[in-house]
Amino acid sequence: MKFVMIFGPSGIGKETIARHLAAQKGWRVFPQHLAFDIASAVIGFGNDGFEKYQRDLCLNALRTFYSNKVTGVVFTFCYVSKASDFFVRGLLSLLNEMQVEGEFFRINCELKEHIARVTSDGRKNTNKIQTEEYLRDYLQKFDFGESIPNVSSCVLDTTSMTPEESANAIAAKLRT
Repeated sequence: MKFVMIFGPSGIGKETIARHLAAQKGWRVFPQHLAFDIASAVIGFGNDGFEKYQRDLCLNALRTFYSNKVTGVVFTFCYVSKASDFFVRGLLSLLNEMQVEGEFFRINCELKEHIARVTSDGRKNTNKIQTEEYLRDYLQKFDFGESIPNVSSCVLDTTSMTPEESANAIAAKLRT
C-alpha cells in the first residue's frame, strides 16, 4: 500500500488536492478532519481521551485499508508542531509495522490566496473555516510552519496552482 500525507493548515486545499491525486492513481482519500469530527461528537474536543480516540479512529481506518489491500491512501492532516506529535508517533509506528513507506507533502500558499480559498463558495454549507477573521485568528493560534519531525517532507507552494496542478506536482515527486 502507498501512503501519502498532505498536510498544512485548514482551508489551504489539502482535501481537494488529495481527491485529484487519488483519482489519478485509483487510491482512497482519508481526510483526518473526519476523525476529528467524530471524536468531537463522541468525546468532546479538549476532553480527556479526545486525542487518543481520534488517533485510534485514523489508525484503525489505515489498518482496514491495508487489510483490504487498498493500493494507496492519500491522508490529509493539519500538523501543529508538538500538539500533533502523539498522533504522528502512532502513525509512524503503524506504517513501520505494516512495512509501508510514507511520503509527506506540506503545502502552503500566500495569505491572500489562503483567504480566497477559505471564503470561496465551495466551502459554504460545511463545518470548515469560512471567514477571513476566523482564518487569521486560527493562523495566529497554531504553528503550521514546521514539517513533521523524523520524516522527509516535500514543501509545495500552491499559491498559483490549481488543485489538479498541485496533485500533478505531488504525483511527479512520488517514489515508485
